[in-house]
Amino acid sequence: MRSGMGARGKEVETQRDTARIPLETGRSEFDQILKKHFRGPSMFWRTLLDDFPGLDERHLEAAYSIGFALFKQHKYEDAEKIFYCLAMMNHFEVRYWKALAVTLFIEHKYDAALGVYLAAYFLNPSDIEVISAMADCCLALENREGAIEFFNQVVEVFQETQKRPDLAERAKGTLELIRQNTKNHEETVS
Repeated sequence: MRSGMGARGKEVETQRDTARIPLETGRSEFDQILKKHFRGPSMFWRTLLDDFPGLDERHLEAAYSIGFALFKQHKYEDAEKIFYCLAMMNHFEVRYWKALAVTLFIEHKYDAALGVYLAAYFLNPSDIEVISAMADCCLALENREGAIEFFNQVVEVFQETQKRPDLAERAKGTLELIRQNTKNHEETVS
């Protein structure tokens, strides 16, 4: 408990563990919060947690919906910040990491996207979508060896799980194109 002055000059007791800004605030107050936290990249999620200490899964889902809507509207910078915040708040939720990674990929931040996909991979090593996306990041970074390794892993995981045959076929096709390209390159060099 701490005390402060109320609206009529009377001392009012307030609890530190209650949110300074209630979650049911009006749109203008929410906009002020967003402006405060999303001005720059500096640890915005920490101050956001200070303003909303009682966040639960329902609130995180609402934030995820907002981030997804921003993503669909091509407001990738704003979506990135929300997905980053969500990943920091619940770092065991693979969806948050994947949403952040795909946003980074679309923003052409391939190295960062690869790192974020790696976090999702550690949470679920048999997620064929994540492995395929890591291969795409390697291709974008012109890391042929990394791409080959990840595309081979996509095929292996598919053989084990039988999930996402479309990604396995794409991986096989891309591996064949890489092999052909490498062979053609070697022939022109020699």
